[in-house]
Amino acid sequence: MLPKTIIKVEHTNPRRLFIFSQPKVGKTALAATLKNNLIIDLEEGTDFVDALKIKAKSIEDLRKIAEELEKENSKLGQGKYVYDYITIDTATALQDIARGLALDLYKDTPMGKNFKGDDVLKLPQGGGYYYLREAFEKIYKAFDRKAKGLILLGHVKSASVAKEGKELMAKDIDLTGKIKSITAADMDAIGYLYRKGNQNILSFKTSEEDLATGARPEHLRNKEIIISEMTEKGFITHWDKIFLEN
Repeated sequence: MLPKTIIKVEHTNPRRLFIFSQPKVGKTALAATLKNNLIIDLEEGTDFVDALKIKAKSIEDLRKIAEELEKENSKLGQGKYVYDYITIDTATALQDIARGLALDLYKDTPMGKNFKGDDVLKLPQGGGYYYLREAFEKIYKAFDRKAKGLILLGHVKSASVAKEGKELMAKDIDLTGKIKSITAADMDAIGYLYRKGNQNILSFKTSEEDLATGARPEHLRNKEIIISEMTEKGFITHWDKIFLEN
């Protein structure tokens, strides 16, 4: 039946969150402070932080983790999760791992069954990027809906944009082509993390300098949030400003 009245929002908090930054700003350390957050470490970035973490270096490692999550969640019953959040650290490393699966996907097709190469990105006219996109999406979505929220950490790259005939350098997500645009479209919020004095700020503001940032949840939309700070009492984080208590 077609709706006759306004339907209220179904979600307040982001179910999928992407955080990107320059190196060594503190993405991993920040993720480690989020309660009951499993970090899937693809770059050995958690070696220097105490965290709820597991390392993965291959498609097979990730497959086993996803299967174990599915099994453990099923023991709890529908709608319940072992972890409140799952963080993939980083999306850039995940893209590199996805190249192996992309090769398998291509070889499973009629035109790829006789392919003797070891990298689909060497296919003529960029034909391999389609399979890389498919592989990347397949992997990260294996962890989607296996917790209350999925977080992707990523690196930043500079991009050139034109304004009034002048070239400006803007911050963008370090992912390849359409992988970036498809992943960004899937996210409920994308924030750029930067340091200012003794504070780390997560910006969801959209601007010419931040090409990817933005958010659907009202409490994050076009906002800059102090997500962590060093105080006299030590390092304090404010995840409660991102994930509101329902």
